[in-house]
Amino acid sequence: MKHLLNRLLGRNKLETVETSYSQAVSQPQPLHHHIEAERLIVEGNTLEDAGQPAAAEVHYRKALELQPNFARAALNIGNALSAQGKRQEAAISYQDALRLEPGYGAAHANLGKIYLDQGRYQQAVEHYAAAVQALPHSADALAGLGCAMEELQRYSEALEAYHRALVIQPDFAGAKLNLGRTLILLNQPDTAVDYLEEALVGMPDNGLIYALIGQAMGNLCLTQQAVLYQRRALELNAPKEALLAHILLFNLNHVPDCTPEELFTAHRDYAQRYCSMLYPQNLKYKNTPDPGRRLKIGYVSGDFREHPVSRFIEPVFAHHDPANFEVHAFYNYHLRDEVTARLKDLVTGWHPIWNKDDAAVADLIRSFEIDILIDLSGHTENQRLLVFARKPAPVQAAWLGYLGTTGLATMDYRICDAYTDPPDLTERFHTEKLMRLPACQWCHMPYADLPPVSQSPFVRNGYLTLGSFNKATKLNDQVLRLWAEILNAIPKSRLMIASVPKGRTEEYFAAILEKAGVARNRFEFMSRIAYRDYLASLTTVDIALDPFPYNGGTTTLDTLVMGVPLVTLAGDHSIARGGVSLLSNLGLTELIADTTQDYLEIVRQLAEDPDRLAALRGSLRERVLTSS
Repeated sequence: MKHLLNRLLGRNKLETVETSYSQAVSQPQPLHHHIEAERLIVEGNTLEDAGQPAAAEVHYRKALELQPNFARAALNIGNALSAQGKRQEAAISYQDALRLEPGYGAAHANLGKIYLDQGRYQQAVEHYAAAVQALPHSADALAGLGCAMEELQRYSEALEAYHRALVIQPDFAGAKLNLGRTLILLNQPDTAVDYLEEALVGMPDNGLIYALIGQAMGNLCLTQQAVLYQRRALELNAPKEALLAHILLFNLNHVPDCTPEELFTAHRDYAQRYCSMLYPQNLKYKNTPDPGRRLKIGYVSGDFREHPVSRFIEPVFAHHDPANFEVHAFYNYHLRDEVTARLKDLVTGWHPIWNKDDAAVADLIRSFEIDILIDLSGHTENQRLLVFARKPAPVQAAWLGYLGTTGLATMDYRICDAYTDPPDLTERFHTEKLMRLPACQWCHMPYADLPPVSQSPFVRNGYLTLGSFNKATKLNDQVLRLWAEILNAIPKSRLMIASVPKGRTEEYFAAILEKAGVARNRFEFMSRIAYRDYLASLTTVDIALDPFPYNGGTTTLDTLVMGVPLVTLAGDHSIARGGVSLLSNLGLTELIADTTQDYLEIVRQLAEDPDRLAALRGSLRERVLTSS
């Protein structure tokens, strides 16, 4: 983890004349030796400030020769060594300073920083705590203690240390940055943004701050804002640049103004910048070219758990014929649950890879001589695309978790259907060859214990309830303005939106709807809820509204199986046509709009036809469960 804690202590911050004098009078050396040692320290400081740490080190060592028990000289030697990248030697010098003066706060703090950078977090905590005890008014020492606590996942103690640092130094931008990052880890993105924006005032060109604000905005489901910050972070070369670029690609899918051409260019550029150097040359595989043997198929995903992807992949695993296929699952996440256990029982080989680097995973896959390797993640969380860049299998394909190109030249195919990717519409937006299944690319497993379909809420309420139960990240200004138009066109209607974070996000969404003329009592935001409550909540909706450009998938099928018709807008690239694929395969093409005006009219016509709504409500579950 990158910490904004780069200042070594002991130069001007913590040293005083009194400190130097107290060290001097404790020495048996003549006073003129001490005066000369002090002069050498000052000259060394000047050289360090001029960017000459090696020359400064020479002066500090001469000072220590004159005053062998002069702890400050040992400290400054450590600082000069650290500036030269000689961290281990610097640590020894700080230890020498502590041997000479055990309570020396600056030496404790600087040694703590070295241990922090080396990942020796418990030792870092011990030395930073000693520094704070010796120097209770040092904001730097407190910030360092917070960083070490954060790495040990002692988040409440980290927050306390950062807050104490800010009491001492209210304009300490580094402490605000670290505080914001810890709040993100504690799932408090709203408050995190406040501190990070303050940090940005002090460090306006810091890429890490932009990246963290982008992450927090993403967690708040404010994707359009997240994209702005993430783009700026990449311009400023933020840490973990490849990961940030991949997150940006995922978020760009949610932005309505991002054209298919721009989206494709961004994916292709990502692969060129971060993957192309990994593309292998002169590929040779040990796979036996015997058509009579079992085909070895590998699936790579971080979602082999309670996750939407597993509801599509479990039926596939269950229907692989073990006489013809040897199936391997490469699982890129540490969490295991009941779904994980079921999936593990359905495959020949189960391989946790979350704690292995990309090269090691590629070698592992090669060792099993996998024939076809399938990526189920794309640019979603916990992906391993840098493994696919190394081409560990002769045939590689992307499917399911990401409706769009990976951008990789080593990804041979993308599995899709003729509805998400009609001929001549999306081919030019892919580096992969499109492999269209005859009808439907979805193999969905509904929940086993579905609650009963209820009577239309309109009958009970006397007004129409519109709703969206997708992740709020899929909502944007254009979607909300269209939904506001629909509410204005249907006076006896209300809108229910699920999974909206409280605070900043609620206020932002509400402001868009209210500005479009919708009274606050006509829409309701719901927090994220457990799946049983989620399914029950679906029954309170008359008509579901599909967001765009990033359509619903699993949520759409859950909505339909609960008897709720859904209206979707057909887009011009894969991820904007998920609703088209699902509704077309269910024979519900009349619910597909080609324009936003069509979208509004379809909803209005449904609202004016309660008999049709009732008929759909009574037939949709069977239609979904018997579809093929």
